[in-house]
Amino acid sequence: MKTIDLEAHFYTKAIFDYLETRKNFPTLVRKGEPGSYDLRFTEHISLFQSQAFIDKLCEIGATRIASMDEAGLDMQVLSFSSPGVDEFEPDHNNAASFAVELNNIIHDAVKRHPDRFLGFATIAPYNISSAVKELERAIKELGFVGWLAHSNFGQGNYLDNQEYWPLLEAAEALNIPIYLHPTTPLTESFGKFGFALAGPALGFQCETALCLLRMIYAGVFDEFPKLTIILGHLGEALPILMPDRIDWAYANPQIANVPGFMQERPPIKRTPSQVIFDNVYMTTSGRFSKLALDYVLQLMGEDSIMLATDYPYENLVQSLCFIRECGLADKTLKKLCSGNAEKLGIIPHFSGLQKKG
Repeated sequence: MKTIDLEAHFYTKAIFDYLETRKNFPTLVRKGEPGSYDLRFTEHISLFQSQAFIDKLCEIGATRIASMDEAGLDMQVLSFSSPGVDEFEPDHNNAASFAVELNNIIHDAVKRHPDRFLGFATIAPYNISSAVKELERAIKELGFVGWLAHSNFGQGNYLDNQEYWPLLEAAEALNIPIYLHPTTPLTESFGKFGFALAGPALGFQCETALCLLRMIYAGVFDEFPKLTIILGHLGEALPILMPDRIDWAYANPQIANVPGFMQERPPIKRTPSQVIFDNVYMTTSGRFSKLALDYVLQLMGEDSIMLATDYPYENLVQSLCFIRECGLADKTLKKLCSGNAEKLGIIPHFSGLQKKG
């Protein structure tokens, strides 16, 4: 059974070096102990990084493939981790240069190991015309299978802003998915408890769900009805809110048909949950709860869920053992492990993106 990992990250030592020179967040700060660093997202939110982990994150060759072999994983779609170049505000020039360099690095890795690696594009969104050209180059010339964007591009800066719509238009025209990946929220309310709260525990989910819901309410999916989004971590907590909570403004019988309220809510053509059912796929990255997986499968259907691991932040063996041993029917397991990704055009010999709906 072929296995394709939709969320497999890497970084480069050159960009870690760059982060040490930044005056704005994000930055990398050396700690007192040798080989110890704080990756700082805000004044109060930082993630400890050891030199051993940095080396593992930066390696996209034989060592990574050996880990894949140990877990029984066939392919990874490589993507640049957070903080991404789309978080390097206000350093627009370096961000754009890094994006080109990173896409070339992924392309070289894919050329060396075409049966093991694929690529998601890295895009610096600050100069829109250049960003669109780089996205087109990554897809048309480098053969990438999508674009990984982070859930904010700086304080209050999200993909619903109309300045980014040419990028969304290009993604729809190129027939590729956008993997909407978390980064830490920049609001002060998450800072008090650091990365323990602002990371996977809650902040990642809140920030990514906020980004997608802002896109829906802004009318992005009315303007680009075939745009496809991938959410990791079993949907970033959105499934538990579907359909009643996120559709409250459009479906709640106590308020949805009140004329005064109707004038104030965003005039979108589909409810938020319907957009998610039609345009969103979810992956298993970083989640190991059978109860949660069963719920999301029941809600979204087995054609909308795909395998992902969040490597190297999560363990490949654990991730693959979980999905193989959680009692899924063979037909369902095949869809999750590769079939749905193949229909999305993730495997090169499948032509075109087969949209939902």
